[in-house]
Parts: sequence; C-alpha cells; structure tokens
Amino acid sequence: MLRSFDQLCHPADKGLLVAADQGHATLTGGGTYAMPWHWHDCLMFILPSHGAVELRHEDQRAGTWLSQDRFAVVPSGRAHQTRAGFATHTHVAVYVTDDALQQLDTGIGSLGEFRRRTRVPLLVRRTAAIRALQEISLRNDMGTYGGPTIRQALSSALLMQCIGEVIAGETVPGTSPREHGMALVAELEAFITRHADQDIPLDALEQRFGISRRHITRLFREGTGLSIGEFQQRTRYENARRLLAETDLPVGEIAFRVGFESGAALARAMRRIGDHSPSDLRTGMARSVKR
Repeated sequence: MLRSFDQLCHPADKGLLVAADQGHATLTGGGTYAMPWHWHDCLMFILPSHGAVELRHEDQRAGTWLSQDRFAVVPSGRAHQTRAGFATHTHVAVYVTDDALQQLDTGIGSLGEFRRRTRVPLLVRRTAAIRALQEISLRNDMGTYGGPTIRQALSSALLMQCIGEVIAGETVPGTSPREHGMALVAELEAFITRHADQDIPLDALEQRFGISRRHITRLFREGTGLSIGEFQQRTRYENARRLLAETDLPVGEIAFRVGFESGAALARAMRRIGDHSPSDLRTGMARSVKR
C-alpha cells in the first residue's frame, strides 16, 4: 500500500499534523498505534518521544525496536510497518520528498553522504539537539508564537538536524527484546513516580500499557529488583523525606500529600525503609543546619 506525500499532508485526523509544505511534513502519533506494511514516495524519519516503536522493513522482517535514544530513517519506496511497543507511546515522523532534498543539495551544499547512507534503512543515535527540537515542535502552550509559521520553522529545523545527524552522527543497532523490556520498565517507573500519591491497581496499569498484569509485574521485578508496590512505597518515602526536610508542614499533612492514609502509616513506612521516624529525620536536619 502506497501512502503518498500528499496523503501524509492531509491526514484524516488533522490533529496529527504538526506542519507541512510542498517539500516536507511533520506528523505525530501515539497510543495503540499500528501501521501495516506500506511504503512512501518520500523519505521518512521516525523518532519516538515516549515509549518504544517496533520497525520492520523488507531488509529486516524480524523487526527492531526504537526507543528515545535513537531514530530511524526509511528511504522512499522501501516497504515497512511500524507499531507501538505499548499504549503510552508517542512519536514524531518527518517526511521529505526527493525534490525537497534536491533543493537542499543545491542551496546548502552536497547531500551526497546523506544519500549514500540512506540507500537502506538505518538507525542513528539521537542527540540532545534533536530531542529539544522535537519537544518544542509539539508544544501547545506557545500562545501567539505557536502559529503555523513558527511550527513550520521548527519542523524545518528538526528536518535539518536529522539530516545533519545522519551525515555526521553515529549509526546504532536496533534494541533487543530485553532492551525493549527495560524501556517498558522505565515508562512504568516514570508513571508510578508521577502518581505515587495515588492507589494504582494492576488492572489500571494493564489497561494503560496494553500488557498483561503478569507480564508487567515480572518485567518490573526483573528490571528493578522491587515489586511495583515496594517501588511506590519507596517513592512515597523519598517524597516525604523531601517535604520533612524542606517544609514545616505537619507530619499528618505530609503523609496525606505523598499518599499515606495517616501520619502513623507514614511513620511505620519510614521506620521500615529508612530505620527512622519523621521526627528523627527533622531533628537530624535541624542539627545539621546548626553546625
């Protein structure tokens, strides 16, 4: 199935389009994304923002995993399929036509090395510059500075940075199934940390990440050495330590803020994890300040 550049510039869901002109387009995707075998009449860069994306192409049908430290380049006419590793994923895809690349070749200098490297699909190490441009181009809080012209400029900058990284950057292999599992663990850790003050049933994690409860719990223990409940308790403990050290809030208020039902429950957890009580911690901090 051909997905032409013109089709890419006019997606059914308008919210997926970040920017587009006659030569290149930037789109975003997320959730339970899956695109069956297809090809484009233009070159594609695909950059995961969160989570992982599996890429299969006609040269490597076994598939390879992309995570936040690498992006893929797929030349025009090359059949491929992509799918999300789990439901929390997001990614950005940048498309550029052969005519646009020819104009760049004429305007900014030879792209011979870029063309040589992108005769076949490849993976490239993603730098901090690409991450920053990718994040900024997707922001929705830029007010009057976030109009189509600005988004097009950011999209162009992201395209140029990607081309530069292909020419001068480091090519890398795809991630293994084990590394994909570790990417999932990292996503779980981040999610639990953000919501540590809430009860998070395994059913909710199963629904959000699209992976069975049994698989989630096994991967998490293998990756962290802790159960999900133990990790959440330790996160609450660290949050309580910070509030005890940096504020004068009552212990009961701190317990409520970090997710314990009472000051007594917080005290029990602190004794179990850190072998001290909330008052012990505050007394120790006060002594350190006096010194």
